[in-house]
Amino acid sequence: MDLPREPEAFTEIVHRHFLRRASGHRLDITGPLEVAVDKRAVDLRDLFRAMLTCDIDVDDVAVMIDRFVEGQLDAMRFEELTLSFDVVAPRVMPRIYPMDDFQRRRTGHVAYQPFIHDTVILYVIDLTTGAETAVTIEQMIRWGVDIEELDTIARQNLKMREPTLNVELYVQDDERTAVLNVGDGYDASRLLLTPVYKALAPELGGNFLVAIPTRDRFIAFPRTHDDLIHRLRPHIASDYRKLPYPITDHLFLVTLDGIADWGEAA
Repeated sequence: MDLPREPEAFTEIVHRHFLRRASGHRLDITGPLEVAVDKRAVDLRDLFRAMLTCDIDVDDVAVMIDRFVEGQLDAMRFEELTLSFDVVAPRVMPRIYPMDDFQRRRTGHVAYQPFIHDTVILYVIDLTTGAETAVTIEQMIRWGVDIEELDTIARQNLKMREPTLNVELYVQDDERTAVLNVGDGYDASRLLLTPVYKALAPELGGNFLVAIPTRDRFIAFPRTHDDLIHRLRPHIASDYRKLPYPITDHLFLVTLDGIADWGEAA
């Protein structure tokens, strides 16, 4: 059996996995790389990208799909619970998300804030199983918290998850790049943390640029090296087009005063 390389064939396979594990639910294929579980849309694009970009065999794909299905079902079960904010608060994390995906998924009930380069900041509840579910406006009203409080808690949780930033610095001649590689799915989100500037500015000559083409990529480099930026751009664009969980191929300017629009596409 060959790995499914076509979106439609892959969607059918995932649908069969859902049927085996969630037979009591209504399950439909609602489009290429999308299924619905009890009318709740499940996007398969990132799972499909992961399959295409990983060097894995058919058995590993089946395991990957099963984990994905179980994670989705765990998130749905969690959403049915009515929990206090004290229970949920330690699990709230920030996630930078592309605006076009946010609008396409019609997630008007989800708590968010606009960010830079056509992105938004979502707030997700990180479950112990590796799944996550987005915080909704209805939940915020029930808990009695506003978006600013939610944002503060989420950033603090992210900071405490890895108090010491795991920065890998690469030096070649007079060029320097820095990579955050925690590997927990929140590397790009660490752009939101104040310690990032303090940690990287001394190594990168003050204000610097950051690329977050996907949620698992954080690449920082000086804004003054045009040749380095020119060489990195194709790699950033390729990661954004091909890898799972894409965010943006634009660059962010990080300064002591905060994050700004660099003003040019990567």
